[in-house]
Amino acid sequence: MLPRADPGWWRRGTFEGQPISQILRRRDVTSLFRFLKRRGWSRAAIAAATGLSETRVRQICQARQQVTSYDVLERIAAGLQIDRGLIGLGYSEDLAAAARPSEAPQPDPTADPDFVGSLAAMAVGRVPVNPDRLLPPPPSVALGSPATVTSVHVCVLREISEQHRRFDAEHGGGACRESGAAYVRWAHGMLSGRCDTSTTYRELRAALSDLYQIVGWASHDLGDHTGARTYLTAGLALAREIDNLGLISAAFYRLGRVSIHQGRAEDALKLWQLGQIVAQDGGCLVSVAVLHANEAWAYALLGADERVRDALARSQAELGRVDVDTAPSWARFFLAPADFDGISAVAYGCLAGHHEHRARYAPAALERAERALARRRAGEARSRTFDAISLATGYLLDAQPKTFEQHGHVAVDLTIGSASARAVDRLRGMAEYAMPYAAHSGVAAVLERIAALPNG
Repeated sequence: MLPRADPGWWRRGTFEGQPISQILRRRDVTSLFRFLKRRGWSRAAIAAATGLSETRVRQICQARQQVTSYDVLERIAAGLQIDRGLIGLGYSEDLAAAARPSEAPQPDPTADPDFVGSLAAMAVGRVPVNPDRLLPPPPSVALGSPATVTSVHVCVLREISEQHRRFDAEHGGGACRESGAAYVRWAHGMLSGRCDTSTTYRELRAALSDLYQIVGWASHDLGDHTGARTYLTAGLALAREIDNLGLISAAFYRLGRVSIHQGRAEDALKLWQLGQIVAQDGGCLVSVAVLHANEAWAYALLGADERVRDALARSQAELGRVDVDTAPSWARFFLAPADFDGISAVAYGCLAGHHEHRARYAPAALERAERALARRRAGEARSRTFDAISLATGYLLDAQPKTFEQHGHVAVDLTIGSASARAVDRLRGMAEYAMPYAAHSGVAAVLERIAALPNG
């Protein structure tokens, strides 16, 4: 009979004067396993509970091996009944409140009056005056950052980034933001170490820029737009340090998405146009296509229908020229069969939100949303949710409240199943279009479900 872990240990227990909750936040598996041994657990029992070999458990207990793999941490959390949020494998409010008790809240970088101007300088290769004012303070370094960084460490960092990218796309930012932030703290410490080659020096900064941006995107998905901008700007600065044009354009794309979500279409357009300059200089066609498509969204919010059509046509033309094998990791999502239709549905839906454009563009929004939803594949759950919201909204814009009822419930169901505050925000935008039909019983039922969703 295997021993059983007491779930209360993880929030209330202590080991050698330290709260277990802090040990978990640091992902100090050595101290965790030593705590279990004090509680009478043998190496064999720990191995059986976590799926690790006894040899590996012994090496971890002796501090001869660090645990950084997301998969291994998940197995440890599941086997020991540890709340995933406590060990940084998912978002939890108590973790978010306690993870950085000594750090002051960070100001939104856009509070700087020359924020966009400073980013423009980075786009063309100049370092802005006093760049530190735009960046978050260096994170507290987690234990275990190597003193000498090799290509092996960079490979691990890339794998961590890819796994978080997949988790974010499938489950939403709440599934991986805190985990990614913990890995940033670990990986940032490598910048203080010595790189074994000049290639490793550049690749480390590229990999860390990518991870910063993934965490920034997850923060945006959770509605933490200040956190999103600080992580994204840090990722941009790292990419600029090594002139990685692909990652620079990725940062501009994501920063623009934060602005567009807040209804700041003109700011978003400026950021995406800066990204276009960089992407074209770098010859990255898929990045150019992504940025053109998103420019269409900004033009749609501004009611500029001819520019919307032109931007989408440019995006589609660039997509037709893309060499799939050379597409950067961050932009591969746009090569999915459904994605161009998905962003087109959003752009046409925004255009239809202007009364003078409604009759022409509501049917186009519906057609694109239907096609996007039908073409979504495994691993695109959050995008499927957004497509469902676009489709339901399209029926409202097309004055079909009876058909909206079924699709509205599907959109709410998918949103409830995700960890995305952005999806909730889009649902609430859909609810505004539903209000004129609130007397319709089916529409009213959908509105009631949306109103019951938690804030934030």
